[in-house]
Amino acid sequence: MSNDNRRRGTIRLKPGTAPGTAPDTAPLPDLRPDARPRRVPPGDAVLTRQAPRARVTGRGILQVNLNWPESAGADLDLGCMVSCTDGRGVAVQPLGRAFGSLGQWPYVELDQDDRTGASSDGETVRVNLGRREHFRRLLFYVYVYDGAVDFRSLGAVATVTAPSGGFRIALDDSPGGVNGCAIALAVPEAGALTVRREVRWFAGTPHQSVNEVMDRAYGFGFPWVWMTKD
Repeated sequence: MSNDNRRRGTIRLKPGTAPGTAPDTAPLPDLRPDARPRRVPPGDAVLTRQAPRARVTGRGILQVNLNWPESAGADLDLGCMVSCTDGRGVAVQPLGRAFGSLGQWPYVELDQDDRTGASSDGETVRVNLGRREHFRRLLFYVYVYDGAVDFRSLGAVATVTAPSGGFRIALDDSPGGVNGCAIALAVPEAGALTVRREVRWFAGTPHQSVNEVMDRAYGFGFPWVWMTKD
């Protein structure tokens, strides 16, 4: 969301609608997580349009981190739309204080709400891969809550991490006027979790928050209500 007086939205629980995605026969890099995720060094690989997918196996923790410089003067929010095989679904995100949980449903957790970019750790969504069969789809996303009208010059970077390695996704090609980005989509496939780079840009409208616009584009079908953080 931005500082242009648009209303802000959050999510309430509702059964998700999550059509599957078509399989891809291209070979995927393998990330084998255990219980201790680590930060990704700058030299690790980058998920690009030409090589957009990674395969995550094992029963540890998958994490998606968002980091941006304090000098950007913006409050960015990282989130994850979760659709489960039992029909339930939720958006884990700072708005509405929907931080989730690793040890119980939805088995997805956001660590904190960094409102300035001052935290060196940024914001991180963690996914319990021991419950991988519980998921139908996971959409990782970010939106501007305050301080900027779009992502240009914010210097935001998303990082997908498992202990054996990770992948960076630069959010540096934003068009003007967009205040939301679908970063990556994760889908269980053949005993693993396939993570696909999306980097699709969205803008909210006077009648729909950018969160809801992204939801509609991916077909989760959650009900959204307007809300502010404070």
